[in-house]
Amino acid sequence: MSGRSYLDRQLGSKFCRMSGYETYFADYLSGSIQSGQFLWALLAACFGGLLTSFTPCVYPLIPITIRFFGGMQNEKRSHVVRLAVFYVLGMMFLYTILGTIFASLNLVFGSFLAHKGVLWGIVILCMAMGVSMLGGFSLQLPAALNTRASQIGNKSLGGAFAMGMVSGLIAAPCTGPVLAVILTLIASTGEVVYGFFLMVAFSSGLGLPFLVLALSSTALQKVPGSGRWMELVKIVLASAMFIVAAYFMRFAWPGMTDALAGIPQTNLVLTILLLATGGCILLLLKTRRSEVEFRAMWGSTFCLSLAIILGLWGQASEEKTIAWYTNHDQALAEALKAKMPVMIDFTAEWCQACKELDEKTYTAPSVMREAERFISLKVDSTDMDDEVNRLFEKYNILGLPTVLFIDSSGEPIDDPRVTGFVEADRFLLLMQKIK
Repeated sequence: MSGRSYLDRQLGSKFCRMSGYETYFADYLSGSIQSGQFLWALLAACFGGLLTSFTPCVYPLIPITIRFFGGMQNEKRSHVVRLAVFYVLGMMFLYTILGTIFASLNLVFGSFLAHKGVLWGIVILCMAMGVSMLGGFSLQLPAALNTRASQIGNKSLGGAFAMGMVSGLIAAPCTGPVLAVILTLIASTGEVVYGFFLMVAFSSGLGLPFLVLALSSTALQKVPGSGRWMELVKIVLASAMFIVAAYFMRFAWPGMTDALAGIPQTNLVLTILLLATGGCILLLLKTRRSEVEFRAMWGSTFCLSLAIILGLWGQASEEKTIAWYTNHDQALAEALKAKMPVMIDFTAEWCQACKELDEKTYTAPSVMREAERFISLKVDSTDMDDEVNRLFEKYNILGLPTVLFIDSSGEPIDDPRVTGFVEADRFLLLMQKIK
């Protein structure tokens, strides 16, 4: 089979996700690529990236962006604009260069988050930014570099570029069906230059809202009448950073969710933490003593952060879900014997959209009933061992989550193929197409 015919077959698939508009642009992009309409393909990639930036698992970037740019009220506007542009260029660099390289090598884009060192690095960075927001210390470059950076402003262009790359790293597992089309083009045909410019367009759309957010972050610090209420802003932003740190800590430390769920009387503890938060905030607003103010700020941030973390991930889930096989060969053998279709879910601990499927889609009663006529297989790709790599190559998996179907005769089906989060009602319709 030629590379072009293989691409036509791959890009003819319907890439599905939560956003109908994002799916539309993915389909439009694949059609533009096949028909050779390069300009329209670039526009579709850009709009698809813009829509991807509004998906829920990109939300952790919001407090990071605000924290990085929020303290620049004393900077010249021109310098802030340059920093914001370099911040977005960092995101574009990561997606364009690494995305192209990963696809060329047939690797899963975003799989670098499977490494615990990367995850712990993000956790430490977010915690450091939260502590810095509370006045614990100032984030500064080493003395030699700081002297050089001071010649172009209090924050360097290189620092903004690096922070943009970190932000792009965090958003990598949330890239959706539009990027899947581009990666398929590069991986299956080797058209690296074509794919490179499509990656530039996609990452430009992805970075545009964060460019606007970066430029508007300084306005928060310039609101007239700044006073004690600004301490509340610091509490909220610092808490947001600690919550983002906890978000990634769940992937670096898989036992964290179980530890939180094991806290007895969760609702009572949650209520006490919220009351303590309110008490510390009242003390902060009433006091004029710096030592008491400092402790009240830290206390309210700690209690608020812990309360939200406990509320988000501390409730033990007892919901029923689909009965999953974990052995690929056994699952397919039983499916062929019983002449049943197969549903294969490729997932990983670091993949937030995968967890959304587990928590919101696979637990829906309608989906569970429909799954009874399937052999359902879950492939855990957290550790990319030889067996997982074999299955990725066999089924041409380029990103997570991916859910593919095999019909009752044992033939893999290209359409539909799910490459992101899909609501239960839409997922049910896809399952009903499989015979």
